[in-house]
Amino acid sequence: MTFLSNIPVSAIPPFPQDVNEKHHTTVPIADICSSSDESMRLKNGEKRVNPKSGISEAKQQTFTPLISERAVNQPRPLKVIYIGAGISGIIAAIKFREAVPGLDLTIYEKNPELGGTWYENQYPGCACDVPSHVYQLSFESWTGWSKFFSGADEIREYWNRVSQKYDVLKHIKFQSRCVGARWNDRTGKWFVQILDEKTGSVFEDSADIFMTGTGLLNEWKWPSIPGLHSFKGKLLHSACWDKSYDMTDKSIAVIGAGSSGIQIVPALLDKAKSMDHYVRSKTWISNQHGGGILSSRTNGKGGNFAYPDEERQAWQSNPASYIEYRKGLELELQTLYSKTQTSSALQASSRAQYQADMERRLKDKPELQEHMIPDFPPLCKRLTPGPGYLEALTSPKVNVITTGIASIEETGVVTSCGTHRAVDAIVCATGFETNPGGGFPIIGRHGVNLPDKYKHRPETYLGLSTNGFPNFFQSLGPNSFQGAGNLLITMEQVHTYVAEIISRMAYENIGLVEPKESQVQYFTRFCDKYFKRTVYSAECASWYKSSPPGSTLEERKKGRITALWPGSSLHALEALKKVRWEDYNLSSYDGNDFGWFGNGWVSGEQEHQVDSAALIGYLDRTEFVDDVDTKGSYDA
Repeated sequence: MTFLSNIPVSAIPPFPQDVNEKHHTTVPIADICSSSDESMRLKNGEKRVNPKSGISEAKQQTFTPLISERAVNQPRPLKVIYIGAGISGIIAAIKFREAVPGLDLTIYEKNPELGGTWYENQYPGCACDVPSHVYQLSFESWTGWSKFFSGADEIREYWNRVSQKYDVLKHIKFQSRCVGARWNDRTGKWFVQILDEKTGSVFEDSADIFMTGTGLLNEWKWPSIPGLHSFKGKLLHSACWDKSYDMTDKSIAVIGAGSSGIQIVPALLDKAKSMDHYVRSKTWISNQHGGGILSSRTNGKGGNFAYPDEERQAWQSNPASYIEYRKGLELELQTLYSKTQTSSALQASSRAQYQADMERRLKDKPELQEHMIPDFPPLCKRLTPGPGYLEALTSPKVNVITTGIASIEETGVVTSCGTHRAVDAIVCATGFETNPGGGFPIIGRHGVNLPDKYKHRPETYLGLSTNGFPNFFQSLGPNSFQGAGNLLITMEQVHTYVAEIISRMAYENIGLVEPKESQVQYFTRFCDKYFKRTVYSAECASWYKSSPPGSTLEERKKGRITALWPGSSLHALEALKKVRWEDYNLSSYDGNDFGWFGNGWVSGEQEHQVDSAALIGYLDRTEFVDDVDTKGSYDA
């Protein structure tokens, strides 16, 4: 565990120069993504690989074991392309280089800065809905968090500190959007098409391993409301906020009561002249994230609180006391998962507690209780703390409107009852498209497109890979999120797991790694059976679920749970602790199954390029028997 308190934050550097491997093209994106394998050109020195055997075609008929001309402890050259420089991409840069020093890693990021969702979401009130001291890496602590629930600015600062400490930026190509990727069986490589956002040109890069860290919720969307863009006032989306617009004394409509809407409403209330808040579905609002500590620090009122400077300074001077505080928060968060079980007594008691708390916070407008308190169990949808949200709804300035929206006109909103409500600004807090396949074509074997494969029934092995897509991995893919517990430690473990695979490919001459179809099916069936015993399967509209295109709202409420990991975050930590190699199909890089053995030497041994002490490290732990008294040991 280390601390980031003394790491300065520097500006993000300009877009780095292209590396030599990229091939610029003027071919339309659609043509690139639909091209056949035969259109992929072999680079100089590359060998055609038989997709079934993994043996290069040149050696299939006369194969004999070869000496690999590298030391037994020297990795073979490997290139990894990673999509996304959010939290997942940052963790990948740390974990992958730790596993394989000198790894050729390129991270393509569509935005001009790192941070992912914390760069894109900059709306008023944007904050983490889990305690700040939990929402950080297990091995990098920061005592500088100013509040229990910290805002987006501080979260970006934390990840900038981490990135600077681990020199992550040198691997990132900013303003570079992935528009397609295709696996090539002949070369055993992924060919990835990247759109340069600055020039509009598309170039191609290739890699041995391809991984996406874009998550399920990456592409924000406007709501499908007739006439939305005919509005003559200010139209905003929570994921594309215009900071220059002044909300002072404006009449505002906020559409949506998900995570972003719950934060935006109280953040804009003081400035607004009036506010119409359109609420389509109910959500449990609870302060149970770190509830015991939060309650004790706020005299039972919940909400949020600031850490005094004296407390943060004390943590800096006494790291052990800080770690104890962090462990206490972590323990509270981990115990939340038991409430997800339908038969749990904690689920029943929590529901009663949450309902009483919501009734108390809505007491000034008791008529709102029937519109805001859900009839489905807590945690069926994501549990949201919502500091100040329910209190804001009771303000005389706020009108909570639960009828639907029929259309938008030039001057305001028309409800399904036919009422026209004039406003100066409309805020769409309507969330994101759910894209389990990454949001762009990813073409695996036999021309199968990953988004198409996932469209009706996402199926993966451990939420991070699927059959038919060799050397491909996902962070936060289907069945990998956490509905309760600590998501960040799961993300860490996912990348530690993939790093182990990359390491074996590099050091043991492995060319192809692909999960067995049987294991994909086992994991999928386990998920379906497991979630039947949880509250996640109760009928509620949630992005945790998926259903075929065209499904009705009622059908979507009954959809399959395809976003969540089937277990607690501690379960994920244990399940992903080591790679079960028997669950994968493996083949060697160049047809030499004994290639891991190297050339009979260790690195630096022949050339004496390293300190001789490094070659005899086995003596570093030697001890002495000088003081052992053997007198009498051999007496007859």
